[in-house]
Amino acid sequence: MYIHAQILIPAPSGQYATHHSVLKLTDTSRADPYDPLHGPRNVLISLFYPVSKQHCHSICPSPYMTPVTASLIDATVAELGVPNGTFGAIRLQVCCGATSEAFKEVSKTPVILFSPGLGGTRLLYSALAQSLAGTGYAVATLDHVYEAQIVEYPDGTLVPSIDPNYFNSSIPGRLESALAVRVADAQFVLTQLGSKSVAQELLPGATCGFKKGNAGFYGHSFGGATAISTLMQDSRFAGAVNLDGAQYGPLEDTKKPALFFGRGDPSAHNRTNDATWANAWMHLKGWRREVQLKGIEHLTFGDAPLLIELTGLPVTDAVTSYIGSLDAGRSYEVITKVVQKFFDGVFKGKKDNVFEGNSTEYPELVMDW
Repeated sequence: MYIHAQILIPAPSGQYATHHSVLKLTDTSRADPYDPLHGPRNVLISLFYPVSKQHCHSICPSPYMTPVTASLIDATVAELGVPNGTFGAIRLQVCCGATSEAFKEVSKTPVILFSPGLGGTRLLYSALAQSLAGTGYAVATLDHVYEAQIVEYPDGTLVPSIDPNYFNSSIPGRLESALAVRVADAQFVLTQLGSKSVAQELLPGATCGFKKGNAGFYGHSFGGATAISTLMQDSRFAGAVNLDGAQYGPLEDTKKPALFFGRGDPSAHNRTNDATWANAWMHLKGWRREVQLKGIEHLTFGDAPLLIELTGLPVTDAVTSYIGSLDAGRSYEVITKVVQKFFDGVFKGKKDNVFEGNSTEYPELVMDW
């Protein structure tokens, strides 16, 4: 079976439409430790930028994934019954007709970075990033080149991952060194976003760069460890979220807000059964929370639940083993809202009952602090 019809991801429900752009950034100050030719380090980003609906004349479908990556993901999930061509048929709904006023003062829009799981592609988290952007944030998702399963540059150049066994956690120090590369990637991206010329490449008509001294960071799995580690090392970051990732790397005290988002029963992941979380927790000297969502699995943290709902894929035992028993649409909604509410607290000073343990809106959540 082959999917031909477009599968539309709903436009963000926030007050903004979103512009989407992709850019390859090259750090000439760093040699890429994974590149066999020892060239400079590259990072590929997608930027989701909020556009006032009065400045957006039209919404257009835009491919959710690049062609080769879509084919690769199709093959990866075929065992779950996903028809060939599914990921190539998925479309985001983005602003394709922004006025000249839409991008003028980008420095007023808070920047949030996202880092995916080990070996993962940023593209499988695009809907969540777009949803966050629809509430007023510039969200940049990162591909860590040579670590991601495949990276597809805008000119069609493909960069596959190096031997996946290279990132074997049983090799002493291997993931710590990989984390250091990721942290440097994130720091470089934030610096680049502060450049007027980079902002103009991403957003034609921008008159300045982004404000780079007050950014957010969230990530899934190893990306969550990346977010917290970067928060601890770089004062330009104002808050970070670890989505279900064991914490690697050196630990330093920070007074910045931090959220550890794990899993509740029956597949619990929290700081009582993850010593890396317990150790990191002791270094969080400011606002901190640990939240757990019941009935989910590790791969629930991303677009997978939403995509399963949109494609109508039967929720078999195999699918449940990936995303849990909680309704797919509900799990995506709760995770998206919790991440948004955290950053609303960081950047807008909004307090929310969801972090006080007395929210009736999300009974599936367990709160700890």
